[in-house]
Amino acid sequence: MHTDPHSFRSIAIIGGGFAGALTAIKLLDRTEVPLSVTILEPRDELGRGVAYSTTEAVHLVNGPASTFSLHPEEPDHLVHWLAENAPRYGWTPPADIASSFPPRYLYGTYVRDELRRAVSTARSGSSFRHVRASATRLVSAPHRIEITTSEGETIEADEVILALGVFQPELAPREAAVAAHPGFAASPWDSTALDRLVDAQEILLIGSSLSMVDAVTSMEARGFRGQYRVISRRGQFIEVRRNATLERDFLAQGPLPTTARSLLSVVKAERRALAAAGKDWQALPLAIRPHILPLWQKASDTERLRFARHLRAFWDVTAHRAAPDSYHAVSNAIAEGRLGHQPARLLAMRRFGRLIAATLKTRSDTEVRSFGGVIDCRGHQLHDWRRISDPFVRNLLASGEVRPHSTGFGIDATEQGDVISEEGRVHRNISAIGHPLRGVAWESSSITEQRAQAIALADRILGKLTPLSLVAS
Repeated sequence: MHTDPHSFRSIAIIGGGFAGALTAIKLLDRTEVPLSVTILEPRDELGRGVAYSTTEAVHLVNGPASTFSLHPEEPDHLVHWLAENAPRYGWTPPADIASSFPPRYLYGTYVRDELRRAVSTARSGSSFRHVRASATRLVSAPHRIEITTSEGETIEADEVILALGVFQPELAPREAAVAAHPGFAASPWDSTALDRLVDAQEILLIGSSLSMVDAVTSMEARGFRGQYRVISRRGQFIEVRRNATLERDFLAQGPLPTTARSLLSVVKAERRALAAAGKDWQALPLAIRPHILPLWQKASDTERLRFARHLRAFWDVTAHRAAPDSYHAVSNAIAEGRLGHQPARLLAMRRFGRLIAATLKTRSDTEVRSFGGVIDCRGHQLHDWRRISDPFVRNLLASGEVRPHSTGFGIDATEQGDVISEEGRVHRNISAIGHPLRGVAWESSSITEQRAQAIALADRILGKLTPLSLVAS
């Protein structure tokens, strides 16, 4: 029996942000047969997506460069790239590059340049194409998939990878009421909106995590000298990332917890033990992170949703801490008495001349206070595909090619990332990576998890191919 060496050799990746670009890199780097790779992405540059499209140098990655190599077999790859390339892209690295937190725009440039390198060094016969359009429709067949683009083009592929990234929700009524007000910034990454707030006397920051840090660093870099009032529903507040070391793998001491309550219990016990020994609690995420995937996959949907409702806010501020240079702007504002934080819930906003009047529900009272500016720092990410207005997502659901995950986070898929249709059929030639898999693998939005997913996905797809040298004559 002769095996066709060109079976499944054309691959279309829908989405050209970090996950899509990284998957293309791994496919082109690891293939032993000629491969045709197409990325559908309306942005001009691949590899940036939402996270790395910011142009502000004060927006930093929230981990040291030594941890963010695109190639785990070469842990110093990013460090070496920064040493050779960062100055010509406008950043002078410090002496200890490995411990530095480079700007996010520069990390996006690293991903972009690595994709260009992978394309230029790909196996002879391979091709790469960037289609500057969005997908609008997908029709699958057992051995071929047809994609229609927003430009009316039809693309056929043997394999399709959904790397759609994050979606932003529609503005809630309380934000929509002031959306056109010059003092309102719906995103901390809207440079034009932030420029308008420099002369405000006081700015309300809704949310107290990494997006809030971005807002403060951006405003301080613009010369803002007014007051910040930070609110969050649970009263959590971001902390600076410290150089903690792993103390012990406490979750490996016995069976993994299967409920949110039992997980909280063992984590709190370990935190008390660290405190008693005079150790830094920031060793906790180092110990927990390797177990996140099995913890999530062993849990029932009931427990997953319980975690999302009650523990997610605590996990977010535990796992996702701020780069020291970024946090310096926050700590300075606190020391100068210009930044205060309190637990409060935003009930409503309305125009009040040149100001915005916000109704806030605190633990003891309800107050109405006027601000010269309001920045929404909640870092909105809409994971429930049933609420996403994107035409392609709506079409995928309506056609039954995909179905929402039972938790409401992303879409249903196998643990390996093969997408599952509405009728429960596993697509063997449609896969997903990153944010669409949030219900399958909770931390599927971070660099390290997406890196592992991209490598495993590339190996699975390439495993279906037969090297030319092995084809029987």
